[in-house]
Amino acid sequence: MSMSATPNLFIIGMPKCGTTALAAYLQNHSDVLMSVPKEPHYFDTYYEDMTLEEYIKRCYGNFKGEKIIGEATPVYLIVPWALERLAKHYPKAKYIAIFRNPVDRAYSHWWMFYSRAMDSFSFEEAIEECLKQSEKELYDPVNWKTERKRMRKGQSLIMRPYLSNGYYARYLNSFFRWFDRKQLLVIQTEEFNRDTLKVIKDVCEFLQINSYSGNNIRRHNEAYGSAARKVFTLIKGMGLVRFTQSVPESVRGNIKRVLAGVGERKPVMHRETRKKLALYYAPYNHELENLLGRRFSWE
Repeated sequence: MSMSATPNLFIIGMPKCGTTALAAYLQNHSDVLMSVPKEPHYFDTYYEDMTLEEYIKRCYGNFKGEKIIGEATPVYLIVPWALERLAKHYPKAKYIAIFRNPVDRAYSHWWMFYSRAMDSFSFEEAIEECLKQSEKELYDPVNWKTERKRMRKGQSLIMRPYLSNGYYARYLNSFFRWFDRKQLLVIQTEEFNRDTLKVIKDVCEFLQINSYSGNNIRRHNEAYGSAARKVFTLIKGMGLVRFTQSVPESVRGNIKRVLAGVGERKPVMHRETRKKLALYYAPYNHELENLLGRRFSWE
């Protein structure tokens, strides 16, 4: 394996904002090689467990001279030690962040864990727990690594990141301490969903590759249906680890699509809850707009 397969693209945030979809589109581009798995979590969780060479060999074993070599771990923007490690090894790489209305993002994040039987609380109860927990504990490196490995096994959450993952400006300020602003492309999820081809074109321009010519504009990483929770509860009751981790990456997408169709769709958030969270996030959103000098039409 030649070290010429050096990563030069990192989709670093945020969870439940469209990183899986973007990675899937880019993977279909002839000039792009995206990692397998899509989220290696090397720089936030497994950095001390393997060398950089081992990480590259595991994730980019199919390298055939592609111009862009990247991965999409949407928590790298959140944890400062991941950014520091990226700055050490890939200070000139290009980075992409995707931001979604933080209210919708938080709800989608909760539903992901609830539908997988990893959180037993209602959304309102989970938000109350978020307000009680210590961010210092949440972002402690040891706690973070422990929690990531618990999540990989499909075990119940101890810490809940639903609220804190919406403090976008805070994480960008941390990013800008290590990298030049020109290295970062910020995408708004709502725009990505509304005009996918245009956003993909902007991404290709940012990466200096030919415009995307794929025609598979479809939904990626759809939310699980309500009955998926019963499936995951049964699996956990049988003493099995999160089963999607034990099957090939190529099969996981099919499993997820099946689970997306079982039961009812994700329930609608309570109107009062949405109002409260919109007020809660208003100052954070204002800070983001001031930092980037652009409007985010979130209510």
